Amino acid sequence: MTLIVLLIVLAAALVLSYLWLNKEVVSELEVRNSEGSVGTALVVYHPGKGGSGKRITTSFVQGLVSNGWRVEMTTPSAQAPTDLSGYDLLVLGGPTYWFTPNRPIRRYLRRLGDLGGKRTVTIITGMGEGGRSTSIMERDVREANGDLVKALLLYTIRPNEELHGINDAVEIATRAAKEIPLPGE
Repeated sequence: MTLIVLLIVLAAALVLSYLWLNKEVVSELEVRNSEGSVGTALVVYHPGKGGSGKRITTSFVQGLVSNGWRVEMTTPSAQAPTDLSGYDLLVLGGPTYWFTPNRPIRRYLRRLGDLGGKRTVTIITGMGEGGRSTSIMERDVREANGDLVKALLLYTIRPNEELHGINDAVEIATRAAKEIPLPGE
């Protein structure tokens, strides 16, 4: 009987932690480089429970801004824009939980529906494993008819050298953004 109670408590704790980690976060639409003239990017990211997701996403945004992009940044809440007609690039990001991309970003992508060939970047973070999450997001973007131009996987604990040649996830994100082709390229 004690084993059954322990298993029930453990299962309940796992379910509650999954729900807590995947809780929707609401934020205002923040504009960076309002005078940017090369194109407009919409960056939608789930910050996760640590600080690394926001730091990495902000670094990616800084890379875009340094190349002249106008960037609008928000979280994948019900308030996030779903009309992509004014954007040249869509960036979707967030952490890996239970070997899958976070639920808020996947729900947001489903709300968008058909991306109509919109150029899209995914940024997946993971403590030490994120390959499966990256593959799932790639598949989801392609199934939504998105043009996947970059799928970026960054680790927050495991070294990044094997994937990117350097370890600093912030620097990797900034460099990756600078490599995104400008509209029309």
